[in-house]
Amino acid sequence: MTLKTISISLSILLLTACSSQKIKKEDIESNLTTQIDNNIISEPILENETIINNSAETITYGISGDFEGNYKLQNFIQRMVSQNGFDEATLNQLFSEAKNTKLIPEPIYERRRGRTISTNRMGTWDRYKNMFIYENNIQRGLAFWEEHKDALNRAYETYGVLPEYIMGIIGIETAYGVNFGKKKVIDVLTTKAMTGDRREDFYTDQLEKFLIMTKQDNLQPAELMGSSAGAMGYGQFIPSSYLDFAVDFNNDGVTDLWNAEDAIGSIANYFSRNGWNRSLKTVAVRAKYRGNRFRRLKTGYKTKYSQYTLRKRYHITPRQRLHFNGPVSLIKLPRYAHDELWMGTHNFRVITTYNHSELYAMAVHHLANTVRKRRYGH
Repeated sequence: MTLKTISISLSILLLTACSSQKIKKEDIESNLTTQIDNNIISEPILENETIINNSAETITYGISGDFEGNYKLQNFIQRMVSQNGFDEATLNQLFSEAKNTKLIPEPIYERRRGRTISTNRMGTWDRYKNMFIYENNIQRGLAFWEEHKDALNRAYETYGVLPEYIMGIIGIETAYGVNFGKKKVIDVLTTKAMTGDRREDFYTDQLEKFLIMTKQDNLQPAELMGSSAGAMGYGQFIPSSYLDFAVDFNNDGVTDLWNAEDAIGSIANYFSRNGWNRSLKTVAVRAKYRGNRFRRLKTGYKTKYSQYTLRKRYHITPRQRLHFNGPVSLIKLPRYAHDELWMGTHNFRVITTYNHSELYAMAVHHLANTVRKRRYGH
């Protein structure tokens, strides 16, 4: 209660006294003084204070820390409150603790996956492939397959996705759980969404879905770790993919992409929902062509050619039986002395929905088949 309010109260009491019985002015003032001394009437509450248990406790309104004063984030929080039912104070606290990753010095190191690679006499494909397909990673894949064979078989039965291609994704993305990412997802997404990244609209959408995801599955947003792009778990799902494709494959009531069984089911569900053909066992085969460098036709995962046309007009044929009658994509893998040419089937193009790169999809294909051959001998 303010001093102005106290003054008004005195006036009301004096007027009341005139209409009923006589009350001495000094008695009223004495009573009000006693109330103030006993904290019954408090001092004015400041903007950043609230009353809890009859005592003033300071709480922070708005955002502090690295993102203090960021109007984009303030507007984002208001939208999350009004449209998605989030608690404003909770979000203010979350973003006050978030860190701007642009202000964190990056360690200086050369990124290598398991061994030193000489690139003096290598082509693009050799360099790319050797980042993922090396002995330590193959051994990790064999151990992972053995440990989770039941979940892999169940994923195949449920979604029709061959186990080796689920294995290929996990091996490429996180080296079978060795590298989930070392950055807090909330830090990465907030920085990219709110500090002028060229794809800030995309990352703002991902930040919104990340908060919805954590609220929906009762996860702690300040604790989840991921990649420098905000991808999470064994399969490195971004938040929108989590909401669209992640499944609770072990039926424990929690969809947890850091759990291998849930990750296996989620990757299989992703491929199935993106058009994986369970009856098609061939993903890609190497092709024969004339010469050492291929320049006759456009290549890439988006291309589609009739096999009949390739054979009759361009003398391009598969080196082994393809077991697929539909159009194929021509994939060129540049090496030091020549280009490898491959034919990708429909399921190869499905893999590229996970990452829009033919080199990525081909690395998944090669790692998948390398681990399968090591496990079964064929």
